Amino acid sequence: MSDVIYLVAPAGHPNFGDEFIVSAWLRELAYRRPRARVILDCHSPGPAAVLHHNVHPDLTVTDTLWRLIAACGTEEEARAAVADPTRVPMLVTGLHLAKSASMVHVLGGGWINDTWPQHTRLIAAVGALEGRKVATGQGLHPGADIADRLDFSAFDVLTVRDTPSLALAEHALPGPDDSWLAATDPHALNGLGHGPEDARLRGTVVSAQSDLLGIGVEELAARLVRQLRELGTTGDDLAFIECIPHGDWLVWDAMCRLDGQLTAGARFVGFDELWAHGLPARAGQTWLSTRFHPHLIAAARGARGIAVAAHEGDYYRVKHESVGSRWPVSTLEQPTQPGEGVGDAAERRQAALATADRLYPAARRERMRRDLKRALRRG
Repeated sequence: MSDVIYLVAPAGHPNFGDEFIVSAWLRELAYRRPRARVILDCHSPGPAAVLHHNVHPDLTVTDTLWRLIAACGTEEEARAAVADPTRVPMLVTGLHLAKSASMVHVLGGGWINDTWPQHTRLIAAVGALEGRKVATGQGLHPGADIADRLDFSAFDVLTVRDTPSLALAEHALPGPDDSWLAATDPHALNGLGHGPEDARLRGTVVSAQSDLLGIGVEELAARLVRQLRELGTTGDDLAFIECIPHGDWLVWDAMCRLDGQLTAGARFVGFDELWAHGLPARAGQTWLSTRFHPHLIAAARGARGIAVAAHEGDYYRVKHESVGSRWPVSTLEQPTQPGEGVGDAAERRQAALATADRLYPAARRERMRRDLKRALRRG
């Protein structure tokens, strides 16, 4: 009987960074565990099944644990429901599948913290499962409100991507964000890749969001427009990427209304196209990004840029500072000079691959197949 690998992630409500991490791990497992049965447990399984179709040869997408925590009001109730699935009869079959897993892997990102406190129940449910339990690339900050309920004690491995998160969980080890598995990879597949060429050729790229802001969308748009003018950007050399459908478009729409001349001729890359072809990032570009993963991937590929701080609290500031680039973190209230990309991108990717090697060591035959495939793809 093949292994069952059970992945837990906030996938399916399209957000490029979260989906990129899922795609990167699925592709890695396709190399390392092609004969395993892989289960992706996420909050929106229908869209996730479409986004991640065919990355791994045996993928099932479900929402068992996410429905479980919606039915349970506390961590204790979540643990009890895993121990006795008849407490949640509609989920019995799914819970039996989860309990059969040899590996339960909580994928990384910044989704277990004070902003989404209900996710502590998810960690409790995973902790009550029977397989080996690991969590990688976690961003637990800000976590002061959930610290007394956040229990990773049953986990065999826990890595976190930033220094403040180390203080929020015992036995946590520093590790790279999961996206480093594929951040520098040039091959397009379900979000991975170097983007549509006409967008990638643009000299300036903007990634901006309307969610989790501490200022209004119109104010953010005004600051971005002012900074672009300062850089001397013209529309025929500008691209804007949409990481959350419609949500990010709201910022672009406000920018167009504020300065139609600046945005005329610019290239808007919608989420669907972004997912099909990847992030249009390269060395020689300048990026303005409120979002973390576009910052990481673009900087990893050598782009200069500015990480735009427009959010409540320091959640995003901590994330941006963990990238390792020299991009300044700026509110753009005053003109800011872009900084250089990540100088040690290759080492960071190797650290991510070392984590994958530790969790999913490939047999000699599988290593040879994997290395041959990668060599052929590199040409």
